[in-house]
Amino acid sequence: MPKFIGDSKVPVMEFCEYCWEVLNEDGTCPTKGCIHNDLMELEKDDADVTSQA
Repeated sequence: MPKFIGDSKVPVMEFCEYCWEVLNEDGTCPTKGCIHNDLMELEKDDADVTSQA
């Protein structure tokens, strides 16, 4: 889902903080091998581990 600022109907573009490519709609980076996607997986794994306790 696109993000908006205030009442604006213009979506805000989100960029990868590592390679500055425009992120996909699901928040992943389109650059193959970018650390952004690896870090997203680690955060997801950490959330899964902490939620099971």
